[in-house]
Amino acid sequence: MKYLCGIFCSAVAAFVLPAVAQAQPDNGAGSGEVMFISGKAERIRADGAANSVSKGMLVLEGDRIRTQPDSHVYVRLRDGGLLVVRPASELHVELWRFDPARPQDSQIRYSLVNGVARHVSGQGAKAAREKFRFNTPMAAIGVRGTDFTVLADAKVTRVSVHSGGVIMNSLGEGCQRDALGPCEGPSAVELFAGAKDKLLQLQAGERRPQLIDDPSASPDRARPPAAAEPVAKQPAGPTEVKVADSRGSELVTGGVTLPNPPVLDPTPPVVVTPPPPTQPQQPDPPVAVWGRWAAVSEGDAGVVSAEDVLNGRNLVSINRFYVLASNPTMTSMALPGDGVGRFSLTGHEGVITDKPTGISVVSKASDGSLKIDFGSRKFETSMKVSAGDLSAWIAARGSVDPNGQFQSEAFSLIPNASIVNGIVGGKDAGEAMYLYQREFGGRYEATGATSWRK
Repeated sequence: MKYLCGIFCSAVAAFVLPAVAQAQPDNGAGSGEVMFISGKAERIRADGAANSVSKGMLVLEGDRIRTQPDSHVYVRLRDGGLLVVRPASELHVELWRFDPARPQDSQIRYSLVNGVARHVSGQGAKAAREKFRFNTPMAAIGVRGTDFTVLADAKVTRVSVHSGGVIMNSLGEGCQRDALGPCEGPSAVELFAGAKDKLLQLQAGERRPQLIDDPSASPDRARPPAAAEPVAKQPAGPTEVKVADSRGSELVTGGVTLPNPPVLDPTPPVVVTPPPPTQPQQPDPPVAVWGRWAAVSEGDAGVVSAEDVLNGRNLVSINRFYVLASNPTMTSMALPGDGVGRFSLTGHEGVITDKPTGISVVSKASDGSLKIDFGSRKFETSMKVSAGDLSAWIAARGSVDPNGQFQSEAFSLIPNASIVNGIVGGKDAGEAMYLYQREFGGRYEATGATSWRK
């Protein structure tokens, strides 16, 4: 069976590759590229010049993105992260410096003037967390390697965390707006994704943010994401979308063969009208699809369009190399109320990155295990990934939501703890997929996508 492997089909003999062409430090240059725009939005340059946001537009340091009430803007960041500006919002890219050769020297600062924005940390934000800042009119937000959404206006700031964690403090003495990194101290409060339905909230006049348990106050309620975040145009041809389903195979639409018409007995001599040929039963759609949307090296032919993966689907997880999206049928599927599902690894694609150099090589997976306890809504998984002489264990455990999405615990004492975000579903909840990420060895990062079946 053919997997979406592209250049990944041959094993890596050793962790040696020709040097990847490295971009120079930004020095005020582009922070990312608009990968999707719906409705109308405006980009206001640092010099005051304004023009309409369009797909493929380069977002520069100093730019402000201002969306209309019907607009969503999605920016693929140069460090592999993702920035989403939701309707009726304004976000300022105050500072954006990133060098792939030295991601630890990155300097990134955003300011959400009003509205709702989502940020998924890329290589720069992860490698230089002490130099990343996300401001609102009253709060400073730092990250712990994170996917988070912020609501801001002149009276309140609220933050929800999808993965990883954030630390929030009020701006003022000891926490300056033009500084970088999180504002530590007695008034700082942290929130991690494992705290289900919790939000961080800071209201005008308060010094210390509060943890609240009010899903109705979530930024996602105030400015809901697009139906499939993002919704993209239909691909030009059925074979252009090459993303792995939960069976590990490519999704390529092809023709069908009708069954032969029934054979009629010539006697007795009566007229028999044969029933019309029946269409063959179509297989159930996969629970989700994934694809690698960022290149491993120059000229990489294995990259798919994130828009194609997300077309008509719901975003489950995205990291600097891979995107995972569930099919709409998942919304009508109920998980079992009890029992334990044990899954086997059926598909994998991954890379191991040497963070100081930015060089990435293809990894292989082995010894995969995934167990989901549907009664307690808990999961455990582990597998070994390797590239040449390098290897690392990926391990995680965490909770499973009623809609089938699962994520690893924010804090875990298990060895080789990794960040895992995925989904389970399908017939008898027999299919699962997840993205993983783990730093190891003080300089390496393992990233990948997996498919599983019972």
